[in-house]
Amino acid sequence: MTETETQVCTNPECDFANTGTCARGFDPIETCPEFSEAEIEDLDPGEEFDDSVSPDDQLDGVVLRPNGLISETDIVGFRNNRRMQTIVLVGEQKAGKTTLLSAIYGLFCKGPIGRYSFVESRTLKAFAERNHLALVTSNGEVPTTPRTSRADPMGFFHLRLKADDDVSDIVISDRSGEAFEAARTNTGFIERLTELALADRVCFLLDAAKLTKLETRSGYRRTFKQLIRALIDNAALRPASKIEILTTKLDRISTGPDGRDLEAEVAAYEKELHDEFAAGSHQFEMFRICALPRSNTSLGFIGLDELIERWAAPVAAIDITPIPVQAPRRQFDRLLKVWG
Repeated sequence: MTETETQVCTNPECDFANTGTCARGFDPIETCPEFSEAEIEDLDPGEEFDDSVSPDDQLDGVVLRPNGLISETDIVGFRNNRRMQTIVLVGEQKAGKTTLLSAIYGLFCKGPIGRYSFVESRTLKAFAERNHLALVTSNGEVPTTPRTSRADPMGFFHLRLKADDDVSDIVISDRSGEAFEAARTNTGFIERLTELALADRVCFLLDAAKLTKLETRSGYRRTFKQLIRALIDNAALRPASKIEILTTKLDRISTGPDGRDLEAEVAAYEKELHDEFAAGSHQFEMFRICALPRSNTSLGFIGLDELIERWAAPVAAIDITPIPVQAPRRQFDRLLKVWG
């Protein structure tokens, strides 16, 4: 290791960077006295990501599909070509949005997730680039994913999946967490979050690590609720949109060094959210996921089978049968009652 490289642990006998396991048996890794706070932040450096592509690439006169993100201007036309579910991921910086997308792609590369198998994607290049840094072959010191910068244009990932005879299309938004933070503090920015008007599911990522960390938990508990409330109160969500709370980074919580039951603290906050928002006009559900375990690799992936099952569930057919007129006055209107 050179002097310019980041040393994850001060213990020279600890190979956490490769094994994901603390040599002294501490779980989570933050509780190890030889693993400093600055080093924990280095686990997710949040490199800015450039997804620029050239639409003019050609081979033998044939225009090649770039397979980058579907742009904000193209998404409506793309959605009009087939029925699909639109998922909007909402969360502040480093909440785990890109990590979740990378994990889904990586698992589909290995086989089905639950009942669903991969069929195709219009955004394979975008998926692969974001998943690369989480792979051993990337030669990174720790698995990570690139951070979506506020300067990056908003776009959508696409997946076509199949379970038995059901084929489903889903598109998932990718927007910087800084944009959502700005909308929380200045509601004038909410109208710029155009993906919310298309959303079938709006998924708020709840960072369990920040929620239980003494230095951040008080402010984070407040700001997380504020963002949900800002979007609901400013009518940013469609009436039919479903709200999901996805609690992430479960590998960072267990019994704290001071005897605190961190999992119980997360559960108590989840109950607060349920009590405050579940009675509203939107369907409100809560789930737990772990997409890229690092502090406790033995935890494995959690909740991704169920997540794909929800997101890819076939869209119910729309009933276009005219509603009969009550006590019709015209003979033409009476026909509907006769034909019914």
